[in-house]
Amino acid sequence: MSLARRFSRAGLLCQALLVLSSSFAHAQQAEETPPAAGDGRLLTTESAAVIARPVLGLQRSAVPLVGGLALDTSLYADVFLAPNLGLRWAVEAGPHRFVVGARYTHFVGASVYSSILESREPALLRFEPTLTGPTAYATYGLVLGALTVQGEARYAHYDSDYLAVTGAAAFQLTRAWTVIAEAGARLKGSTKPRAAAGVRYGGENLGLALGAAYVAIEDPVFPGGGFTVLPVVDLSWTFR
Repeated sequence: MSLARRFSRAGLLCQALLVLSSSFAHAQQAEETPPAAGDGRLLTTESAAVIARPVLGLQRSAVPLVGGLALDTSLYADVFLAPNLGLRWAVEAGPHRFVVGARYTHFVGASVYSSILESREPALLRFEPTLTGPTAYATYGLVLGALTVQGEARYAHYDSDYLAVTGAAAFQLTRAWTVIAEAGARLKGSTKPRAAAGVRYGGENLGLALGAAYVAIEDPVFPGGGFTVLPVVDLSWTFR
């Protein structure tokens, strides 16, 4: 065998080893990089993601169980005298994401809210909010590189039926920062559109979301007769 051919084969062997070592390094880095912190929420809708770690958050606090299941509650609702408990299941299949969940809320603050509003509004003879009942939702998401698009259907039954469908797009600017836009419509309970926009941060442990949501709530019991836009704030801590 000529010296030139030996050098040629040695060069090809070195190139193959470099490619394999580079691929292994990238795979090892991907395995060692933990997913960004978060509580399985975008702004006002579900995030098409698996909750793999215990998380304490305002919009959701959850404890993962097995097979993509997680037991969850909304601290926001708990604080405002509406204790709730839910079960959420999520799975990732390649670029596809599936989420199904349900939650039951038992409102215990009717007398408190009634006393406050009736004292502020003497003309209001009786106010009995009813927020006890079940909620169910299903979300499908598709990951297209840095962009994730998803659709959600949500049903709730309190004193009346509520049904809404919402589409969302989340564009990952960096590993930690994501820009989010949501738009949809309420099919039952109201015919008004719904929308939200904002950003979400997911670090190693800290999760944060800031944005604004178009709600178009009209009710004389609220100051000014209701709300058109409300802020969206979420804060969470993922335990690793």
